Amino acid sequence: MNILFLCTSNLNRSKTAEEHFAEKDPLRVYRSAGLSEKECKRNNTTLCSEELLEWADVVFVMEDEHVRRIEQYTAQRFLDKIINLNIPDIYQRGEPALIEQLEKRRDAMQFEELFARIESPSSARAAIRLFEASANELAETYQSGNTEEKL
Repeated sequence: MNILFLCTSNLNRSKTAEEHFAEKDPLRVYRSAGLSEKECKRNNTTLCSEELLEWADVVFVMEDEHVRRIEQYTAQRFLDKIINLNIPDIYQRGEPALIEQLEKRRDAMQFEELFARIESPSSARAAIRLFEASANELAETYQSGNTEEKL
């Protein structure tokens, strides 16, 4: 599974998340990038690209503005992959308080259960089946105006 962490400049929050979780969980692939071209150039860090967004199975951003930036440049193509961790830009790279916040978000959002669902072949098959349902199949299973329950 490919997991991408994004922040503004790929200097502190996303870089710390990438390094921390890659060390804790070597079975998954972690990468990070920034969403501000100006800040990434200034700090010589990785700028997010559509290729990175396509590569990722899950994209973790640090704040609402990051979701808006992705949507601004890619419309709604990647919004279903994005989870906002809501971690403010007040931490330094590797700072224990930042790692504590990342761990709190991991626990609260039950990352392991989320990853297991995404990696599960049955979940993938169910999602593919849902998206492949034809209009006729949908019409056959839904009869408008019929609100009586069948026993």
